[in-house]
Amino acid sequence: MKLKYLGTAAAEGIPGMFCDCRVCRNARKVRGKEIKTRSQALLDDKILIDFPADTYMHILNYGLDLRNIHHCIITHSHSDHLYPDDFWCRFKGIAHNIAEEPLNVYVTEAGYNQVFDRCENIENNPRVKIYRITPFESFDIEDYHIIPLEADHDPLTCPVIYIIEKGEKSLLYAHDTGIFPDSTWEYLVKYNKRFDLISLDCTEMANDDCRKHHMGLKADKEVLDRLKKIGVCSSDTALYVNHFSHNGKLTHEESVSEAEKYGFLTTYDGLEVIF
Repeated sequence: MKLKYLGTAAAEGIPGMFCDCRVCRNARKVRGKEIKTRSQALLDDKILIDFPADTYMHILNYGLDLRNIHHCIITHSHSDHLYPDDFWCRFKGIAHNIAEEPLNVYVTEAGYNQVFDRCENIENNPRVKIYRITPFESFDIEDYHIIPLEADHDPLTCPVIYIIEKGEKSLLYAHDTGIFPDSTWEYLVKYNKRFDLISLDCTEMANDDCRKHHMGLKADKEVLDRLKKIGVCSSDTALYVNHFSHNGKLTHEESVSEAEKYGFLTTYDGLEVIF
C-alpha cells in the first residue's frame, strides 16, 4: 500500500493566516517542509481521506488528479476535513470529458447532513454520491475493507478514525482524536491483526497535557504503548505523527527530532510512504 500525505496541518494551516507566532514566522521565512496545508491523504492513488478547501492546492502542488479518483472517506464534518462546497465542480456543465463513474463520498451523520445543506443540487446528482456511514459498521471499497471507529473529538461532528485493510496489509489512520474512547479500545482488543502503518494525531505536539479531542507526543506515546500491549503494533509497524498546529509550539525541523525521542517519524506535505 502507498499513503501520500497531501496536507499535514490542523485547521489554521502553518503559517496561520493572521498569526505572528514564532512557528508561523519561521514557516514564512524557511518555507519548504515548514509550510503545512490542511489535512488530506491519498491511499494507493485511489482513495482520498478527507476533502478540505486545500484540495485545490493539492491538485496544483502534487498533481492530484481528481478526474480518476472515485472514492473519498471523511473523518468528520469540520471544514478543514470536509468542504462540500467544492463538490459541485464535478457536476455536468462544470467538469467536461470525465468518466461518468461518480465520486463516492463516505461520511458520518453530521457530515452527511452538511453536504446536503451546503452543496446545492447534489440530491440525485449522478456524478457525486454521498453515503452515510456509522462507527464500527465496516464497508468495502473495491479491494479495501474499511472499518470506522469512534474518535474522541467534537461529538457534534460525528468523528471517526479508520482501519483500512487490503489483503494482508492494514493501516490505522487516527487523526482529530484524543486518547481513543473505550468503545474503540474494546474493538482494537478484539482486532487480531497487526497494523503495518499507524498514523496518529499530534496537533499539540509539545503540550504534555493534550489528550482530549487532540493529542501531543506524550499522549501519542501512551496510545502507542497500549497498542503494543494489545498486540496490534509490532517492531515492524511504521509509526507516524501527523496533523500539526502552530500551537504545538515546534517548527517542523524541531518536531522531527522531538518525535524521534518517542519513536515516531514526522509527516510533511507531499510525503509518500510505501508499506
